[in-house]
Amino acid sequence: MNEQGRRPSESGELPEDDEVLDAAVEQWLAEHSSGQSDEWPGHELLEDKQAGALNEALHEAEINCPYCDTPFTVFLDLDEGSLTNIIDCERCCQPIQVRQQVDPVSGELEGLDIGQDDDVL
Repeated sequence: MNEQGRRPSESGELPEDDEVLDAAVEQWLAEHSSGQSDEWPGHELLEDKQAGALNEALHEAEINCPYCDTPFTVFLDLDEGSLTNIIDCERCCQPIQVRQQVDPVSGELEGLDIGQDDDVL
């Protein structure tokens, strides 16, 4: 290595910084991306690849923002039981209360309430 911490190339010249960076990126990608799918994060919650079936605990619900009335989809984890979560609207970014009511015996969704951040649900 030379005094700058770089290795000279076979021809004795130092490689360009871009070449070094490109080689480092390619090496990192080869080491870290093997065996990983290009699916979006959380896809494994919706689909069990071995069984090919949808996860029974995850429930898809269509709601409208109580601020701007934009419709969008939320995914509720029914295994967590009855609870209240705060999510942000996909359009106006306002905080939305989402209260899910789950039957403790059957695990089925009994009710879904949405409201503004300061509403009492």
